[in-house]
Amino acid sequence: MSSHLRMSLSQSARSEPELRIADERHDIHLYPPNVELFCQGDEAFEVYSVLSGFLKLFRAESNGRRILLDLRFTGSLVGSAAAITGMPHPITAVTATSCQLRRCRSQEFLSLIARDASLSFSILETLSGDVYDHIARISEIACLPARERLEHFLWKVCERLRSTNTDQQPDSNARMQLPLKYCEIAELLSITPTYLCRLLNALEMDGVISRDKGWIIVFKPSELWHVVAL
Repeated sequence: MSSHLRMSLSQSARSEPELRIADERHDIHLYPPNVELFCQGDEAFEVYSVLSGFLKLFRAESNGRRILLDLRFTGSLVGSAAAITGMPHPITAVTATSCQLRRCRSQEFLSLIARDASLSFSILETLSGDVYDHIARISEIACLPARERLEHFLWKVCERLRSTNTDQQPDSNARMQLPLKYCEIAELLSITPTYLCRLLNALEMDGVISRDKGWIIVFKPSELWHVVAL
C-alpha cells in the first residue's frame, strides 16, 4: 500500500474544510469532555468541523443496545451527511476529550457549498475519506488479530497527537492519556475489557508500551501501523 493511501485511510492527510467566513456565528467553540453535540434521530441543525480533540460516535438500535462505532479527529466534519441529505442524524456525537470545534448552521453550510466550488470539493474529499475509513475499520475487525487492532488504535492516537505537536518527530516516543475508557476501547476493538487488559499487559512485557499513573508511553509508534490492504 502506498504511503499516500495510508495517510488517507488514517485521516492524516486531511485538512479542515474551510468554513471560515466573516461572521461571528462561525467562531471557534471550546467544549469539555462528555458533551453531546447531537443525538441519533435529531434533525441536523448544525455541522461541526473538528479543529482539535476527539469525538465519539455512537449508534443505538431498537433493542436498546448502544454501541461505540468510531472516533473522529482533527480535520473531520461531523453532521455534514445529515445536513446534505436532509435526513435525521444516524448517530450520536459526544466529545471524548476537550475539543475545539467550528460550528456552522446547516442551512448556511448548504448555502456555502452551493456557491463555493472549492469548499464543495474539500467537503467531498473529506466525506470520501470517511468512506475509506469505514472500509478499513470493517476490514480491521474482520481480518486483523485483536493485538494488531489494538496496536493500530494506539498508532492512530499517536498520529493525532503528533499532528498537533509539530515539534514531535515522526518516530519519537509518544506519551499520552487514552481518550477513551478501557471498556470503550474494548468495545471499539470488538473484544472484552478483560482481554484488552491482557493485551496491554503483553504489550508492556514486550517493551512496546510503558504505563505510569494513567499515562501510556508508546515506543516507536510507526511500527504499530496495521491495516488490511484495500
